[in-house]
Amino acid sequence: MPGVKIVTDSAQDFDPKFLESKGISVVPLTVFFGEEAYLDGYEMAGQAFYDKLRTSPHHPHTSQPSPEAFRSVFDRLSSDGSHVIAILLSAVLSGTYQSAMLARDMLPDRSITVINSKLASCGYGALALLAAEMAERGESPERIVETIEKMIPECVTLFSVDTLDYLAKNGRIGRAQHFLGGLLNMKPILSIDKEGYVTAVERVRGRNKVIPRLLEIIEEKVPSRAASIVTVSHADAPEEAQKLKEGVLSIVKADRVYESQIGSIIGTHVGPGCLAVQIFPK
Repeated sequence: MPGVKIVTDSAQDFDPKFLESKGISVVPLTVFFGEEAYLDGYEMAGQAFYDKLRTSPHHPHTSQPSPEAFRSVFDRLSSDGSHVIAILLSAVLSGTYQSAMLARDMLPDRSITVINSKLASCGYGALALLAAEMAERGESPERIVETIEKMIPECVTLFSVDTLDYLAKNGRIGRAQHFLGGLLNMKPILSIDKEGYVTAVERVRGRNKVIPRLLEIIEEKVPSRAASIVTVSHADAPEEAQKLKEGVLSIVKADRVYESQIGSIIGTHVGPGCLAVQIFPK
């Protein structure tokens, strides 16, 4: 029966099986260690990725899905007349969005909307979940697209990394370039700007000051203290992520709360120890 079908890519950092259980199709990116290639979320995920990251002689690199990978999914989902909505990783961080646009153009007679989330990790994964809920309720594709596109620029993204080396090695340093070569033991706090680029917020001295400062910034950026969605994610730092989550929820009352371990695509770029929070204020 025709309806609205939701698609996303694997860099949104939710377990693909969880999203598939919600009716969302996931198109995986690929992570490479030397000549070894793994489909993100399916063949490489979670702790196995961080263990390999620490022990492999090869620094990983990533690749977006091919246009054909998207075309195949779009074709299958739209063949019954359904409208397909794809909510994807920031276009300035990956070629994933461009691949999906090329795939859409291969199917000119189908109803396909491709959305550049201008976000990374769980933020746009949460939007895919919201879109799937709206589709399940019978909302129109126009209403779903309007809601998602309105929420995207409202997202408050904050994350901290142990080192900028991973972002720099992979060319994703964006507008935080001037933080490179900083003082010893200074931990950068970063964000994603309205165009989807990584951007600098500030640096704090010592990892133990990261969470307190993140919480202070959240108080400044979410004055309403109310959110429709909060996501907390981490790169192999579960105990700190739990502290961050508890701190965020002591400040912000949220309708939906999601937590996840950062997968192999985003993990390749941020490295172990990353802590991230994304908030969609009411």
